[in-house]
Amino acid sequence: MNIKSNLYSLIAICIWSSLELAGKLLGEGISPFAITAWRFLIGGAVILPFAIRQGTRDRVKLNIGSILTLGALGILNVVVSMLLLQLAIYYGKASLTAIIVSMNPLFVSLFAYIIIREKLSSYQVYSLLMGIAGLLVIILGEKDLLSADYTNLSLGVSFAILAGITFALYTVLTKRAVIRYGNSVTNGASFLIGGIILSIINTLIGKTMMFEPSIQNISLILYLGVIVTGIAYLFYFEAMKTLSAAKASIYFFLKPALASLLAFAFLREHLSITQVLGIVLVMLALSRRLWLKRI
Repeated sequence: MNIKSNLYSLIAICIWSSLELAGKLLGEGISPFAITAWRFLIGGAVILPFAIRQGTRDRVKLNIGSILTLGALGILNVVVSMLLLQLAIYYGKASLTAIIVSMNPLFVSLFAYIIIREKLSSYQVYSLLMGIAGLLVIILGEKDLLSADYTNLSLGVSFAILAGITFALYTVLTKRAVIRYGNSVTNGASFLIGGIILSIINTLIGKTMMFEPSIQNISLILYLGVIVTGIAYLFYFEAMKTLSAAKASIYFFLKPALASLLAFAFLREHLSITQVLGIVLVMLALSRRLWLKRI
């Protein structure tokens, strides 16, 4: 057993479990559009030196077609999926958003079957159905769904579902690019291009990139960019050098529980007994899908 690689995977998942909490703590101080743009501009800059080193070592050549491909992936990830995630955090609950988005590995199997014709086993089908059942239990068990305190909670839930689905699509479409260009080049370039494009879109639609330069705001933006988007990514893919993708992602099923605990500790977001049962279903679905890959 490679202890260091497993530890790297665990550290990455623990860091990613704080994403929704950090986004929620920013509150009204900065718009979801600006948070997402800054997060990937900073994260892409953190990964860039590693991408340059990998590109030089592997003699990766990027032409116009390559840049357009990476740009399209950046748009799907940053401008669509991660912006939807930040909107879900803004309008909804951090815990609920984290749980829903954590289901994306289940949708990866479905998109992989549809798009790149990867075989979908009966175990993966059962896991997907179990995960969807858990999602329904979590949503229906949300006591604040129609509460006056959360007037846009249903909108937040919808954004979270779309974020999880579109990120799964990004994961599948990125697979070929990663094989061709490598992890650091693919993600570093797509992060930066996506962040730049979202910044331009923000300017065009009147969404300011500026925010109050308080210690909390600056600290959280740097945390989301450097730690969550940059360093956690580097830990995760460092682990994947010696672990399979499936084994590296096996710790992902811990995210619903970890994110919920963080949201309770810092935001006092409570989950009902019904929702806890739903989380258990989702965690079982994720762990079942991963463990049954004989890793």
